[in-house]
Amino acid sequence: MSANRALVARPRWLQRYRVNWPGLAVIAAGIALWELYSRTLGAHFDSIASATQTFQALKWLLFEGPLLAQLLHTLIVSLIGWLVASTLGFAMGLAIGIWRPVWMYTMASIEVLRSIPSISFVSIALLIFGFSLQTELVIVIYVSQWPVLLGTAGGIRSTPGGLLEVARSFRLSRSATIFKVILPAALPNIIVGFRLSLTLSISLAVVAEMVGNPAGLGFGIVFSQQAVQPAQAFAYLLVIGLLGWGMNFILVTVIGRVFRGYGPLV
Repeated sequence: MSANRALVARPRWLQRYRVNWPGLAVIAAGIALWELYSRTLGAHFDSIASATQTFQALKWLLFEGPLLAQLLHTLIVSLIGWLVASTLGFAMGLAIGIWRPVWMYTMASIEVLRSIPSISFVSIALLIFGFSLQTELVIVIYVSQWPVLLGTAGGIRSTPGGLLEVARSFRLSRSATIFKVILPAALPNIIVGFRLSLTLSISLAVVAEMVGNPAGLGFGIVFSQQAVQPAQAFAYLLVIGLLGWGMNFILVTVIGRVFRGYGPLV
């Protein structure tokens, strides 16, 4: 009875989530093993910071260092890049998936372009835009659009034929068939594309900051390495991981509220 009362007392949106105690136990065990290794076998490696040193460095970066400004920079670049990439990817994937001529004339080029390693594209962006914010955004947008584009196009083209037959039997118009049959059927693939694109946007923003724009969390890692501060470098890695988890959590929460059958997907 007391558990039910506690559940009712929680906000409705929070009632959908439960604490994953086994997952938290694994994280705690990993931190403990990390600390144990750094104090025993890894004690003679100056480049390996312990968990305690990493958390102390994280505290310093948060309250006295530039962490908040760097985090805000990476967050804004990742979010803007992801929104633009998702919009472009969805629009192009929709056109490719619905109109066969578009698919015939573009898929060969798309397969070639998306096969180019993202790291190699960084050099081209640097030649064109230099060490700037534009370089970051171009890299993030270019690479992050592919999961959405391919997920949308693939989901649309794999719509079950039975659903299309039902649409024809009900004499649905072309637009009604797209919005009421094809897109709902392709929705799981599109959602997966959005989530993969979000992860890529964070990763590529950090990479661009490490080699193409002296700002953000990526530059913080490089600066810590050059200053021989392994604890700070580990702290930046921890923050990047938490940033990715937090943005993914927000995305799947929004998806779960908009599309009731698809969330929470954590």
